[in-house]
Amino acid sequence: MELRIQKSDFLKGLRIAQSIADRKSTMPILANVLLRTEGKNRLFLSATNLNVSLSAELPAKIEKEGGLTVGAKSLHEVVANLPGEDIVIKRAENNWAELRAGKVQYKLVGMADRDFPRIPDPREATFSEIDPAVLMEMIDKTLFAVSTDENRFHLNGVLFESDGAVARMVATDGHRLAKIERTLTGAPVLQSGIIVPRKGLTEIGKITDSATGPCEIAVAGNHLFVRRGGLSLAVKLIEAQFPPYQQVIPKTNDKVIVIERVALLEALKRASLMSSDTRGVRITANQGVLQVASDNPELGEAREELAVGYAGDEISIGFNPRYMIDFLDQMTVEQVRVELSGELDPAVIRPCEAADYVGVVMPMRI
Repeated sequence: MELRIQKSDFLKGLRIAQSIADRKSTMPILANVLLRTEGKNRLFLSATNLNVSLSAELPAKIEKEGGLTVGAKSLHEVVANLPGEDIVIKRAENNWAELRAGKVQYKLVGMADRDFPRIPDPREATFSEIDPAVLMEMIDKTLFAVSTDENRFHLNGVLFESDGAVARMVATDGHRLAKIERTLTGAPVLQSGIIVPRKGLTEIGKITDSATGPCEIAVAGNHLFVRRGGLSLAVKLIEAQFPPYQQVIPKTNDKVIVIERVALLEALKRASLMSSDTRGVRITANQGVLQVASDNPELGEAREELAVGYAGDEISIGFNPRYMIDFLDQMTVEQVRVELSGELDPAVIRPCEAADYVGVVMPMRI
């Protein structure tokens, strides 16, 4: 194998490949990226951890056909630091890779391409075009609420529902829940929701954010496919039952507090300095005033009052401030609604101007 490729084209695939390749796997080849020629002007690049797989078709001038695999992280670092824009790649003896750029030459240990696992083929899926900005927004507004507890694998991803015109994403870790609904024309028609794992959504976000051109999506078998700008991602879905999230979202919270988003966000950040994992923040609303307070015997205490739109009876509730801060960080509106019912009931937070983004925060005894 011998080829010539532009550094910028090569890095486009390597940046994502090196974040997918699994260096901790008991299968050493999963730490590698596959390089294989296709015809006279294409290089096929692939990486996988068996759950998330990248395939990229990159323009290249092929002098001699063939393939090999090389450590993804080391190859990315070497290519990123090579001078100029023109790189020559050649397979040497024992599947070593030779890289030359100007007067700089590297030799990297490689492995045979025949040992690389087969990855899902995006050409077997039926794609439709969607708006990448909408998809990116939906991921950003739910990914933070995904559970990191691997024993609760059914919560280790985001539920994705779609009827082909309107799409919905829901995530929960048992302490909070995020739900967003958006018009997403071209999204696949799903008979039931699918659960997309956290790692897959992170890599999908990189493709939709960094690549250019049309963005396409498909669901085939137990994989979600997303492709853009010559990069294709196959994400293995979590085969489990997502909780009935509609039952978690309160529908009778009648105590509604309207408040400036930034003011509440900054007050919670200040109060959180005196909180801990076991001692949260308490908010108390009463006739136009919201008190944000935290009290920690080992650190101290904080008190702050904010003007709010509220005319109901006094209500007080404690919660982990980080959960509320995460929701407020994702919102861009000037005012938000905090909807409460009782001290031991979940709180709901949503933008005042829209009802298509909802956050639910479970209470915390303080």
